[in-house]
Amino acid sequence: MKINLLFLVLFFVSLLPIATYAQEKPKLQYTVGFGSSIDGMNDLYGLNFSNELNVRLGKRTSFNAGLLFYQSLGSYNEKTLPEYSNGKNNEQSSGIFITPSFKYDIIQSPSGFNLAFSAGPSLQLGGESFVRSYFTDVPTTHYIVNKYHRIGLFIELEAEWNSKNPNRKNAVSLSAFGADNAIPWYLNATYKMRFKLGK
Repeated sequence: MKINLLFLVLFFVSLLPIATYAQEKPKLQYTVGFGSSIDGMNDLYGLNFSNELNVRLGKRTSFNAGLLFYQSLGSYNEKTLPEYSNGKNNEQSSGIFITPSFKYDIIQSPSGFNLAFSAGPSLQLGGESFVRSYFTDVPTTHYIVNKYHRIGLFIELEAEWNSKNPNRKNAVSLSAFGADNAIPWYLNATYKMRFKLGK
C-alpha cells in the first residue's frame, strides 16, 4: 500500500509543472455529476457521485483531478443465500475513487459540442461483501468480505455541450475502473454539470 500511495503522490508532483506552466492563465472548470453504476464482478447496481477540477493545458488537452463515490443498492441476479441471512441479500460494494487523468478532445464543434477521452490511474478506497457457494459433500454458502486500498486504471468517454447559461456546460460520460486484471470492474454512466471558475 505504501508503494502505491508513493506512486500516486509522485504522479501528482510530476504533473504540477505541466499544469502550472502550460498556459499563462489556465482555464479552470469545476464539475459535479451523478449517475448509475454497475459492479460487474458481483452483479450489483448502484449510484455514483463525482467531483472534478479541470485545468486546461492546451487547445485539446486538459488535466482532471477527480473524486468519485460509488455505493451499490442491490443485486440484479438471484442467488442462493446463506441460512443466517433471513432471505435478505446483504451483498454490497462501495468505494471512493481518487483519479488524476489526462483528457483529450477528439471532436471540438463550433456549436460547443465536444467528445473527449480521458485516462489515468485511480486509487480505490472501499470494499465489498458477496455470496460464495462451495459444492463439496455438503454444499455451503456464505459471505466473503474484501477491503480495498488499490490502484487501478480509469478510462472515460465524455460528450459535452453548451447550456443556456454561458458559464455552465452539460455532459454525459461512460467510464470504467479496472484493477486486478479485470476491466471493467465498475462501469459508470454519469450526467455532469460543468462550471467555469474565474475568467
